[in-house]
Amino acid sequence: MHSPGLREAKKAATRSALARAVLRLSTRAGIDHVTIDAVAAEANVSVRTFHNYFSGKEDALLHFVSSLFDTIVERIEARPTDESFFCSVRTALIEAATSPDVGEPAEIVALLRLLDTDPGLTARSRDMELGDTVEARLAELCAQRGQPAHTLYPRMVLHNAITTIRVALEFWVTHHDDDPTTSAELATVLECAFDQLAAGLLQPIRPLNEPVDPIPEEH
Repeated sequence: MHSPGLREAKKAATRSALARAVLRLSTRAGIDHVTIDAVAAEANVSVRTFHNYFSGKEDALLHFVSSLFDTIVERIEARPTDESFFCSVRTALIEAATSPDVGEPAEIVALLRLLDTDPGLTARSRDMELGDTVEARLAELCAQRGQPAHTLYPRMVLHNAITTIRVALEFWVTHHDDDPTTSAELATVLECAFDQLAAGLLQPIRPLNEPVDPIPEEH
């Protein structure tokens, strides 16, 4: 017999595999064209197994989003307590975005767009109050670090960081598809984006991969 811990781990793995299967298929064809039969085949399980875990494909995608938020918050919690909150959020987001466990960058970009444009997903996301839950957990983290919790700062850090990671991912996916042989590493693009955010937006920092002007020779 399997131990309770092993059974729960297997269930969690199946749930994650199904959610990622929905995400992959949605990235390829759009969520409207994804069928439960196709998801089950993609994950190599039966349709009945899918329905044991989720009521529909939207539920599967929102499970993925919730798990992603959990991962990010856990990574922030694991950072040194004397590190600035901004640096902790930055590191956690970059680590999550470049982790093979999270998914392909194009899949994450597609998911974020779906959350903005699909009415069913948007409504369900509001009902689950995912954003409010993450904000509450981050406010608690600020309090643990001796910083005021219910202020503007943690919300500005969170939302600006999420926007930065999204724009950088979209930029990388677009340029990587154009010419994969010359595209910068994803982590480099993400670091550059956060460097710009930290420096402010009044002036651009040196663009990624821009050659440095050579020093003129003296005659």
